[in-house]
Order: sequence, then structure tokens, then C-alpha cells
Amino acid sequence: MTTLTLEKPLDNELEKQTIEDMNQGSQEPASKADLRNLTVRLESKFDRLDSRMIENQASLKMYINDKTARFTTIFISFGVAQLAAIAGIFIAIILRFS
Repeated sequence: MTTLTLEKPLDNELEKQTIEDMNQGSQEPASKADLRNLTVRLESKFDRLDSRMIENQASLKMYINDKTARFTTIFISFGVAQLAAIAGIFIAIILRFS
């Protein structure tokens, strides 16, 4: 079983360790230590996933901020150009009729 996150395979350490634990051929019930070890592995895996999600969220915010700044600059520049054209037209009209 391969775990994918954002189309990238994660290391399969947890799956390998779990399969090894299951295939030991032991018919005995799991001990508290076995359950504790599995819990530690699961917590470690979730901590890694949480840190990756935080990194992805931060990079997404930077991307959105960058694109927003670019579009804002473009729209402001376009608005200033329109105002300059309108002012030029008014000045031409005023000069023509004076």
C-alpha cells in the first residue's frame, strides 16, 4: 500500500513496520509495549503530516499574496492610464474651445 500526499509518495516506514509486526507469526495477543510502539509510530506519522500541511499552507499563502500584489499593481496602473487619457481628452477639449 502506497500513501500519497499531493501526488508524492510518502515514506512507507509505518506500513513496513506494521507489516513486520503482523507477520512475526506470533499468535499471542499484543502487549502494552506493542500497542505503545504502534501509537508512537502513528503519532510520529501524523506529526510529519501536520508539519507538511503547515508548510504547504504557508507556501500557498505566499503564492496568493504574490499573485494578489501583481494583479493589484496591474489594475492600479490600468486605472491611472485611463485617468490620464480622460484628463488628456478634457485638456484637449478645453484648449480647442478656448
